[in-house]
Amino acid sequence: MRIAFYPGCSARTTCSELLVATHAVADRLGVELETLSSATCTGSREIRAADAARFVALNIRIIALAEAKGLDLMTICNTCTLNLIEAKQRVESDSDLRARVNSQLAEEGLVYSGTSRVTHLLWYLLEEVGEVRLRSLVKVPLSSHRIAAFYGCHIVRPPSTFGGTDAQSVRSIETLAQILGCTTVEYSGRTSCCGFHCSAQSDVIPIKLSGRHVASAKAAGAHAMVTPCPLCHTVLDTYQDDMARDLGTTLDLPVLHLPQLVGLALGIDAAALGLARHVVPAEAVART
Repeated sequence: MRIAFYPGCSARTTCSELLVATHAVADRLGVELETLSSATCTGSREIRAADAARFVALNIRIIALAEAKGLDLMTICNTCTLNLIEAKQRVESDSDLRARVNSQLAEEGLVYSGTSRVTHLLWYLLEEVGEVRLRSLVKVPLSSHRIAAFYGCHIVRPPSTFGGTDAQSVRSIETLAQILGCTTVEYSGRTSCCGFHCSAQSDVIPIKLSGRHVASAKAAGAHAMVTPCPLCHTVLDTYQDDMARDLGTTLDLPVLHLPQLVGLALGIDAAALGLARHVVPAEAVART
């Protein structure tokens, strides 16, 4: 199994444990990741607001790099996923825009033809690796783990980008966690905003928003949260002391990246999954 791999910016910098864990899981699953070494940032959501044409061109170029390899494209970041899919939808529905972007791509010998599918690691595990193979590779069933899934915004919203599916009805993380043997908990906020994209202006919004989510997950009996987004992880993990002070309580709830949870079930050592890099200590999750 081969797929073009776009790690995004956070996994190569502030969340390097996510990149390490993704490669460890891919190796165990026999998935060859073809990293797009010349790919740029997708522009987060800021470039989209400032320069829509440049936003589309940036993202379509990344997809064109995958097409040049004849491969579909996989990400490990919710915001990158949303940006890539949204840009793809725009050029698919606007032939003039597509022609303008292809004119730009031609300057470096690239062309966008629309043949590469954009997917996220979460979807790839469920749709391509599949339940049967995943179950066959589980070495350490996580039957004692109570997991709170946290989707965030950009892998479920807007519905128009994700096939019209209502965000509240999405259960893909829970499905994957249960394949790995986990029990999943229900709590408020699982598909709500973490506040990351407000943090450049003020820490107050992410602290208050995500403080409610973490507290709700802990009250529901979760041993850990798991998220498919490094930006959500940054807020949920890094700001927990601030959240606890704001709420006047203790939180200390580990937050795992999605491939870290998968890796534990596949029998990969906690150190090889980067669990020691978290702000809220997460190594104990491997011993639960």
